[in-house]
Amino acid sequence: MAAPAPVIGIAQRVAVSRPRPAPMQAPGEAPSGPGAGEPSPAPPSEPPSPPDPPPPACTSTVSSLVAVRSLLASAAGGEVICLANGTYGQLALSATPTSRVVVRAEHPGEATIAGATMAGADLTLERFAVTDEVQVEPGSSGMTVSHNRITGGYFGVEAAPTSTTSVDDVAIVGNQLIGPFGEDAIHLNRYHDGDGDGIGVLVEGNEITGVRENGNHSDCLQTVWVGDHLVFRRNYLHDNRCQGFFVKDQASPVVGITVVDNLFLRNNEPCAPEAPECGQPAYFQVFGPYEGLTMRRNTIWDGDVTTAFQEGTGLDTRIEANVVNRFWTSTDLSAIAYVDNTRCSRESSGGAWPILVPGETVDCAPPFADPASDDFRIPGSTRGVDWAPGEVHFGP
Repeated sequence: MAAPAPVIGIAQRVAVSRPRPAPMQAPGEAPSGPGAGEPSPAPPSEPPSPPDPPPPACTSTVSSLVAVRSLLASAAGGEVICLANGTYGQLALSATPTSRVVVRAEHPGEATIAGATMAGADLTLERFAVTDEVQVEPGSSGMTVSHNRITGGYFGVEAAPTSTTSVDDVAIVGNQLIGPFGEDAIHLNRYHDGDGDGIGVLVEGNEITGVRENGNHSDCLQTVWVGDHLVFRRNYLHDNRCQGFFVKDQASPVVGITVVDNLFLRNNEPCAPEAPECGQPAYFQVFGPYEGLTMRRNTIWDGDVTTAFQEGTGLDTRIEANVVNRFWTSTDLSAIAYVDNTRCSRESSGGAWPILVPGETVDCAPPFADPASDDFRIPGSTRGVDWAPGEVHFGP
């Protein structure tokens, strides 16, 4: 009998018993032999991870929020405004310079702010310790939240508090988001690709941990109210009890969802005390309608981790070269491209998978490089993540 549906938010835990067979070929796979189970040809290579350069040199250093706002108000573009070591209140940034202005901690992690708001265009918030929510305001464009350590707030980052007005070309990159939060680590609404580069919101290279269901639908990333061109790339989610990547509640299709080279590990932290019977959320869960979904080279493993698809799909959906413990669907995926994946289980409940699944390998114990240090690469493979957390710098 098919397992019950993965929960959307709070529900009863689903216990699934899985055998651990040796790797074997699935229907539609090429005959076994040298290199069997590996993609042929290889999936598209991912762009190299951008190095984390040293922070840009300060053009001004100040020791008060009033002074930051004053310099920002007169900024022509290109300035780097630094805030000296210390503990401050909420930082309100509002400006539309002719080119990007960076506001950062003088010394990474040594200036603490009680949250931030960002309005206008082309502003970067960088290298702070942040103890409350970072809110990107509706109607803004080109905002970047980069290499901060965010440890509080109802949301860690919200972009934006709106169900109507878009927020364009947002980047949330290189941060540590350490829960618990009141609800989500990252909450996205009405994001839009305003400059035509194919990215409406970029969520890349972040570490998200400690997010636990507390009765408020606590997700690591949640997007509602429709958006377009969402890129979720090379993020490290671990030791949570959240929906790690959650798309739902859109009245029209989300156009463009790219989920590439992410590492999702361990989603079995205890429920928060406020919701002791919270149930087990799916770590990856996408609801239709959407168009242009690409899910490639992700590793979703270690514990009760489910990758779920519900309520419709796009015919241009491509699921390729992933290493996933458990795939599950309640919707018809029979027409999608599903190729070169390694999985332990693949289930449906009222839904369907393609009849042909070329290159699929069934393996409940892949030879990961060093799971004890969260290195879940598979040596010699072109499936799953191609990086390890120990090689990446997160936060300030």
